[in-house]
Amino acid sequence: QAALFVSAAARPFVVRLLVRKRRASASAMLAAGVILAGLAPWAAWAGDALLHELDSDRAPDASVFPRVTRHRLPPALSKVQGPKATNKFWANWVVSRGEHGPIFPMPYALKWRAKGACAAAEMTISHGTPQYEYGGVAGPGRITKISTPFVSELSLGAVEELAPGHHTIVREGLFGVHVQVRGLPANSNRKVTYPVFSGMAYVSGRYENLRPRISAQPRAMLALDKVRPGVWAYRHNGGREFRVYVLTENGAFADDSFNFDQEGRLNKPLDGWVRAAAVNGPSDAAALDEHAGSVLVNMELDVESSGVVRYRFQAHPAGAPILHFAFAHHMKMLSNGSQLSAAVAPSQTPTKGNMRAVVGSTWTLKVDTDEASQLDFLPPGEPRADRKRFLRDEALGTLDWFLKGVNWRTTMFKGSYYFSGKGFQKVAMVCLLVEKFFGAQHGKTQRCAGLLAHGFKCLYNRAAAGDCTGAPVGSYYDEDWGGVPSRQGFHDVGCEGGADFGNACYNDHHYHFGYFVVSAAILAKLMPAYAQDHAFVAYINDLIRDTANPSSNDPFFPRFRHFDWFALHSWSRGVVPSGDGKDQESTSEEVNLLYGLFLWGRARNDAKMQQLGSTMLALCSMTLQEFFLMKNSNPHYPAAFVQNHVTGIFFQNKLDYTTWFGTKKEFIHGIQMLPLTPALFLSRKAEFCQQEWSDIVSKLPLPPWDPWTSVLLTGSLALVSADAAYGRLAVMDPGSVDDGLTRAYALYWAATARAPDEDAPMFGARCMAGAFDAPHDAPAGFWGPRTIAAVASAALALIVALLGTAAYCKALKRRRRQASGGTGRSPTPLRSSPDAFSPAAVGSA
Repeated sequence: QAALFVSAAARPFVVRLLVRKRRASASAMLAAGVILAGLAPWAAWAGDALLHELDSDRAPDASVFPRVTRHRLPPALSKVQGPKATNKFWANWVVSRGEHGPIFPMPYALKWRAKGACAAAEMTISHGTPQYEYGGVAGPGRITKISTPFVSELSLGAVEELAPGHHTIVREGLFGVHVQVRGLPANSNRKVTYPVFSGMAYVSGRYENLRPRISAQPRAMLALDKVRPGVWAYRHNGGREFRVYVLTENGAFADDSFNFDQEGRLNKPLDGWVRAAAVNGPSDAAALDEHAGSVLVNMELDVESSGVVRYRFQAHPAGAPILHFAFAHHMKMLSNGSQLSAAVAPSQTPTKGNMRAVVGSTWTLKVDTDEASQLDFLPPGEPRADRKRFLRDEALGTLDWFLKGVNWRTTMFKGSYYFSGKGFQKVAMVCLLVEKFFGAQHGKTQRCAGLLAHGFKCLYNRAAAGDCTGAPVGSYYDEDWGGVPSRQGFHDVGCEGGADFGNACYNDHHYHFGYFVVSAAILAKLMPAYAQDHAFVAYINDLIRDTANPSSNDPFFPRFRHFDWFALHSWSRGVVPSGDGKDQESTSEEVNLLYGLFLWGRARNDAKMQQLGSTMLALCSMTLQEFFLMKNSNPHYPAAFVQNHVTGIFFQNKLDYTTWFGTKKEFIHGIQMLPLTPALFLSRKAEFCQQEWSDIVSKLPLPPWDPWTSVLLTGSLALVSADAAYGRLAVMDPGSVDDGLTRAYALYWAATARAPDEDAPMFGARCMAGAFDAPHDAPAGFWGPRTIAAVASAALALIVALLGTAAYCKALKRRRRQASGGTGRSPTPLRSSPDAFSPAAVGSA
């Protein structure tokens, strides 16, 4: 990173030297050209890095976010300084109430077993098989729930008694943590440190002056046989086999003097590593042995424009390639630099099918961002001419209703962040329609935008805003975790879900705040002055910092609270512990936040934010198609579950075809469709919508007075038969549509999102062509923007170097002529000549 920074910073000065400083010597010109040639590719790549700083040196305004401590569920088991992750897979182990629960780094699940006074004496590994529950809301013969019981397979512990108390998180990143358990005496250097990362192929413990112990409890260990020095074969009475390794501190296999006894106890203290990995196939053992000496201790992330994402694995010892497990969507995006380890059998996960082993020091993932980058504020295409007048009048009539009395306020202010956010975006989409039909500067458009401006002022400057009745009560800045949780429920049990869906405990921030980010982008589009309004921009940036912060140097907020850069989608659950890990219910509301990042960057001419938003949208949309929105051909789940077409609540360890607020199919499917934005088309492809409509949604009653009908007609039927959706929406009462939708926008959506079987310009046809249909082994395109920029810069540098060489030669030739009358070799060293590097020489060159 330092090299990238220096190269990018140095290039303007080198160019200035060449272009402006005509006193520069030919040799300096030559040297500068060489420097440019070396820096050019790096600087071209540096300009594409999207993980940028976002107000990271600015503390949240205390008048908007008063500072508090003593969160209801504080980070009691962490020594990490500064802001801490709340929605990552290890969060159970950060709060006291969750320390005895499992975590799911995949493909393994991990759990602590207490021994004596130590609550974390042994790290227990589970690698179970999913079980299915049939019937229920899914119907006869269909699976309604998939879950994997935690079954202890093997445990890593110590022979000695460990210090009383708990484990401690001592290091945290985007992909995992280091967890530590101390020996006795508590202030000694005796300890075990476990690096735990998403996708890890081995469970590893770094022992310092302790005797490791392997346990099978509550099972019976049948074998712990030494294969060769440092390598053992483990088997328990459940039939599961593991490979166990003892390594020196430097990653070499321990010598033959180390042995386990029949109780799994190592015969002497170890200053090194113990590793365990499940054997799933006949050739696994050899492949696992080959890579056992390369221990994963850290993972870093790079995100670049044009859809390039890199995972950089830090190994111990440094530089060794890592054996690591990848999900199916990783395999589709892996370009080059890593290779599939065919010798390692697929590893079953609880909810995402099989993982495959990949070997490499870096993974380069490439996703197509073209479709995401072309998104606009409204769906593309134009309504038919005979509908435009009606749609214009409908939009204007809806705005007039908002402007009547306090209707705008009762629409936008619902008390909670979630329902208020839906109201903001509801109004904002009508503002876009009015702009569409009347223009941005029309008085009606500006009055509509003024409603948004008033509403936002109630959130960041209530004292000066005027009437804010019903607005959310506001948020705190929480110094314990580093975030802006709602004041509603912060001090009571409402934090855990009863108040605003648990916003105070970091549930659903990406849902809630996504509505405000999209609405803010629309306001900045319609009233461009707001794109530069300090208080307004600071408020929206703080919502983004809270939910999707790209900065690694922000002392106030963690990076990417919700988005899991290994799973490539978000998790909704905050710090409230769960025995099934993190979960997400509404994929479409996650999409809404990412769409908001894209629009906010566009509205503020922030190219990095816009590109980060489009990249995350593309990644998330691919993930949703892979695991959440199931076509009939989905390979990851049994056919009896795929027939449901949506997963319901997606836990790390469980798929539950239901919702948190009810079991009706209207809820289960509709919650994947709202709010309606053009970004939905990235994941809700027409083929999927056809299958979901035919198999599930078309068989529901869908009465015109049910608000869910408006969601299901727009989010599903409109991509199957747009005219049919338009006709059914047109007869609905405007007061019967969903509380985050207007009939005006629903009709516009249906009028423009034409289905593939209808002869009109359509977005649906483009949706039919998947953005991710490249072959799984297709390499990333070479001639991307970064490559072109690097080659162009290198070419410029080469030209400068050649010009410098010409100037050098010309000056040398002149000096020789002066010294010898025009012939022969100069007897005087060139460096002594006062005019050899004259401005004239360089200038003529």
